[in-house]
Amino acid sequence: MMEIEAFKKLKEIGKKPVKAQIGGFRPEDGRRSWFGGHFYIDAEAGWPTDTDGHMIPVLQAYVPEIPGGIEGVGHSSMIQVFLNKKQLPLEPAKNGDGWKLIEHPSVDGLQLVDTPEEVRGLREFQIKWHLSEENDYPCWEEAWDYVDLTQVNEDDEWSDQFFDEFTRYTFTKIGGYPSYIQSPISMEDCQFVMQFASEEKPRFMIGDNGNLYFYRSRADGEWYMYWDCY
Repeated sequence: MMEIEAFKKLKEIGKKPVKAQIGGFRPEDGRRSWFGGHFYIDAEAGWPTDTDGHMIPVLQAYVPEIPGGIEGVGHSSMIQVFLNKKQLPLEPAKNGDGWKLIEHPSVDGLQLVDTPEEVRGLREFQIKWHLSEENDYPCWEEAWDYVDLTQVNEDDEWSDQFFDEFTRYTFTKIGGYPSYIQSPISMEDCQFVMQFASEEKPRFMIGDNGNLYFYRSRADGEWYMYWDCY
């Protein structure tokens, strides 16, 4: 079959995400990436809190373990994401508004801390990171920002080919393209950095099998989080 220009252009913007393998292996000692707990905390700062008290530990990413690192985090050695224990923000929320992302320039001085009792609902699993063999591509709505898909839209066969071929990894990952469940949102001047999915092993659920999406502002480095679900 003839390859149309739109598909050629899409293939040029494919990105390989780094996929999270959550558990399924014997945990290793030392500062590692974890889902649901086993977090290394700055002793002076203590466990992160907000207006509702202690926050839920979701994911700790030890950057040296991640193939290619995490684009957008600069020289941070470890990043950690926590959620408010009562509710998720309804709109794209800036770091600190119902959730918190902490960047540690170094892991020196961080100490392993047990998750506080009131936010201990998730099961803890170590994460291993693997560079995907498959490219991620933007979803249909987002792809229009990169490529004119008018020709595809007018041909059923090409439309089917788009949805068969230009897919994206739907679980927890670093990089690639967001795997939106509902319509994508406009995050102008922000870079998509990572996605946390509802994951069975740690019993982590965002709404009805939803995802968390994390972006960083190219203008001032501020972090934003958005979520959607079925």
